[in-house]
Amino acid sequence: MELRSNKSRGGKVETWIALASCAAMLVSMAIKHIVSNRSALAPSFSPDWLPLAATGFAAAGIVRLNGSPRWLRVQRALLWCGLLLMVWVANGLPFDLFAMAGLIGDPTTGRAIGVDWMGLAIRTLALAAAVVLARLALEHPADPTHAGTWYGYAAFLFALPYPVLRTHWALGGTFGLAWPGAAGKGFAPLLLAIPFVLAAALSLLLVSPRGWMPRRLLLAAGWTATAIMAMIGPAACWMILNTLVRSHDTGPTGIAIWVFCLFYGSWFLFAIAEGAATRSYQLRSATLRMSSCSKLGG
Repeated sequence: MELRSNKSRGGKVETWIALASCAAMLVSMAIKHIVSNRSALAPSFSPDWLPLAATGFAAAGIVRLNGSPRWLRVQRALLWCGLLLMVWVANGLPFDLFAMAGLIGDPTTGRAIGVDWMGLAIRTLALAAAVVLARLALEHPADPTHAGTWYGYAAFLFALPYPVLRTHWALGGTFGLAWPGAAGKGFAPLLLAIPFVLAAALSLLLVSPRGWMPRRLLLAAGWTATAIMAMIGPAACWMILNTLVRSHDTGPTGIAIWVFCLFYGSWFLFAIAEGAATRSYQLRSATLRMSSCSKLGG
């Protein structure tokens, strides 16, 4: 059994870093179960078995068993599965930071939510592994001529539910609310929708390369939006599912539970579509730039 081949020494280093991060994450998970220091108020962002599954898929994706082309295609799929699962494991890091700052509290008791330190360590290691796995997964890009542009349109649609409903509420609508103002008074709901309006506009800008927009600026914005939503979407979906299954709660007072399912689900799907749209734009814009340089050189 040998490590996955890479063209550069740096690629082999990244492979070892990914394996080391996965191993450290498993050790942290074992310590967490032994110590059981998790606060009763700390939220659950993923099932307990997820780090083990993410590690298994990641290891299967970067450790070569044979050089068969069919196996290499399977291995690439395993690598992407491991990457997506590792992103899910890393979910909740923003909530950890809020908890450390004392900004999250239990609405019933007013007590601050305790910091799940071992969970924080697991999520941090998972984020480090996800970054390296993403680098390995994107190491051999697909044919740019077949890079789809529809991802940007999909991301645009997934970014709309939150700002559309928020705008509806700001204008006095009650769709999804038990009474007017349940989601905030005045234009407060509209302010929360501004980042998603910008994300929707960014998704359309990624559809086709534009010379008047700096390429690096669009790539930085696209990958940043993807990372932020990837760190929130899956965790939010898991939390709302836990609420539905365990307590059959109807959600915060005045807001229908389906609204949160719609919001959190769209965030999760937006992260996937925006990442694909950014990668597609990266490949197509690079090809266009190389073509322009060749013409100038000729």
